[in-house]
Amino acid sequence: MQLKTIDKTLYRQRLNRITLASVLALIVLSLGSSTLLIALFSDGQGSNFWLNFSGVVIGCLVIGFTLKRLKQHPYFSDVAYIWDLKHELNLIQRKRRAIDAAAAQNDPSALLIQAFSYKASKLVWQLDDNTLMMSELTLAENKLQQQIETAGLSLNTADYRRELLARF
Repeated sequence: MQLKTIDKTLYRQRLNRITLASVLALIVLSLGSSTLLIALFSDGQGSNFWLNFSGVVIGCLVIGFTLKRLKQHPYFSDVAYIWDLKHELNLIQRKRRAIDAAAAQNDPSALLIQAFSYKASKLVWQLDDNTLMMSELTLAENKLQQQIETAGLSLNTADYRRELLARF
């Protein structure tokens, strides 16, 4: 996965619109399908909890399917890219201990994964206005860069591939 530059204003605007549209559609679909299920299957006595729950599940499935199909649309490109990048960071985080241990031994793959993780995290945090820990991230990134230089390695985050995680 390659890191790319994202227009923060456009990204936030589109993310907010997609989120609002998804929430509104979920409300309408859940209420509509719950009402329809109650009208079709309720005997008028007892609880309609499972019918209401089924309506919410139907709404979630429809919204999830729709978002998955629209992910390829150009309007969704930046938002979908950040969703995918967050997923990639989550995969890296799951193997963080093994990666950190290998990086301490100057393993080039582990150092590359860490460098990618730091740069990707910085991108995501800047887009999401999560600047509380940015200074700590910058310090960790600088320390990693110094370790890479001391080890005599030349790494480029553009060389990162998910397959590298399989080793850890």
